[in-house]
Amino acid sequence: LALMFSCGMIPLKYMGIAVLIALLLLALTFLAVRSRNTAVRSVGIILAVLTCLVCVIGALLIHHIMNKLNQMAGAETQIENIVVMVNDTDRALAIADTPGYSFGVFEGADSELIDQMIDDVQQLNGDGEIQKRVFDSPLTLAEALLDGDVDAAICNKAYLSLLEDSVPDYSKQAKIIYEKEYETDPDRWERMSALDEDQTGTGESMDETSKNASLTDHSFNVLISGIDVDGPITATSRSDVNIIMTVNPMKHRILLTSTPRDYYVHIPYVSGEELDKLTHAGIYGVKTSMKTLENLYGVRISDYIRINFDSLIRLVDVLGGVDVKSEVEFSSGSYHFVKGMNHLNGDQALVFSRVRHAFADGDIQRGKNQMSVLTAILNKLQSRALLKNPADVLDVISQSMQTSFSTSQITKTIAWQLENRYRWEIKRQSVTGSSDTS
Repeated sequence: LALMFSCGMIPLKYMGIAVLIALLLLALTFLAVRSRNTAVRSVGIILAVLTCLVCVIGALLIHHIMNKLNQMAGAETQIENIVVMVNDTDRALAIADTPGYSFGVFEGADSELIDQMIDDVQQLNGDGEIQKRVFDSPLTLAEALLDGDVDAAICNKAYLSLLEDSVPDYSKQAKIIYEKEYETDPDRWERMSALDEDQTGTGESMDETSKNASLTDHSFNVLISGIDVDGPITATSRSDVNIIMTVNPMKHRILLTSTPRDYYVHIPYVSGEELDKLTHAGIYGVKTSMKTLENLYGVRISDYIRINFDSLIRLVDVLGGVDVKSEVEFSSGSYHFVKGMNHLNGDQALVFSRVRHAFADGDIQRGKNQMSVLTAILNKLQSRALLKNPADVLDVISQSMQTSFSTSQITKTIAWQLENRYRWEIKRQSVTGSSDTS
């Protein structure tokens, strides 16, 4: 009972019922075991044992749920993979093969991490202080490596996807000989910027809501930033899914607004006056994606939910499949989707979310499909399906999701929803634009 109360997820009226049941069981057990009748005493002992088992299982379940919520909530760190690369034809296969090499580096917001990597390289190759040359962008560093101006390059692994867009077959022309994970925080680009906080026109754009603030008495915007890569959810990656979820808890409405990943936008702190793809903002951290979309729409985005779309699809199987409404009929591989309602398992839902080349409007339709899958998952989570295996559902979510909301905010919102049992209306919209391949 103490754990039920402390977790904050159980509404008071349900707590009252639980207390009454516990007192009733305690009274019955006490009276039974004190009975002179052997059969009644035996029933009391059995009842006591069963009550203890229920309490132990319940306590373990609550403890497990809280651990999983703490795992995904209040995200303050992200994983950066710093790599050392050499030309593909280079003889070096490991750091130990690089004594005497000159190293080019791109630091950006990763200067502290690059310095740590340099220290590691110096220790591993036993060559004392290394020759370092600093470049002003990942592209100039990559070109210098391929042209032989430096022997090796050190940069954030997340930049490799940028280089693939600019240098054909870069991954085939260069190879990684060393890689290491470092923990950092997603605010580092913002701290480096000398831009005035009012540049976006929203004034308080990057100020997060108080982590004790209620989520049930005001409307707010949340960025759903989706990645579709292997590795932990904390790993930095391009943002392939960019959905602003506008929540109105007073009217129980949710609006999903999808922005195509290849929209050309200004990326604050990074692109200056130049335009770049929206998906590249995620490389510099989820806060940069938030700031980019704030600039684009002139709204405030207070928090984020970062999901690995690949692993989140496993949630579909845990929920027993979802009913997804498709706007168009199309096929991909061995799967065929009809216009209208489709009951999808996890693999089918993943294919449905990924396809874009089958559509005339490409990524715009893919964004709509992704919102359809998210809507179906949200609808299924409002059904009795969640009650069948809540621990399994939470296990999948905790592995697939990272959010800036605090555990307290999440548990209070769960209690509010359980108490009121609201049905939510979910609407969707997608922005459009002009295509260009130049």
